[in-house]
Amino acid sequence: MMTSSPVVQGGIYWVTDTDISLPPNHDRKTHPRRPVVVLTGPDTNSHAGWRFVLVAPISSESTRKTVYCVKLSAGEGNVASKCWVRVPAVQPLMKDQLTDMIGILPAQRLEEIQARLWQYLGLVDLDEPTQ
Repeated sequence: MMTSSPVVQGGIYWVTDTDISLPPNHDRKTHPRRPVVVLTGPDTNSHAGWRFVLVAPISSESTRKTVYCVKLSAGEGNVASKCWVRVPAVQPLMKDQLTDMIGILPAQRLEEIQARLWQYLGLVDLDEPTQ
């Protein structure tokens, strides 16, 4: 269960793996917990009446990365090893499903994730992302 601390945009939190969807769900390996990065901004994150946030799951599995996924290096945001933010798998999650905060991404990396999301949604035309 989450502490009473405000949720941080760009924060990486542990969640119970089965609380999120990471397609294709039928053949993915589930773990006791999985990191996610919070994408919603400070206004909704700090509002007590706003009970959910938008998150992107993080995975170390490289075979399912897409051009929209953003690579995190080991240590970045305190992740233990190289992994990918699965931008196409963004989803709402109740704030009380967030548990321990692992770390916070640098602003530049959060902006890259946001840009990939906007590109994925067709809202902006960016250079072709690299994997």
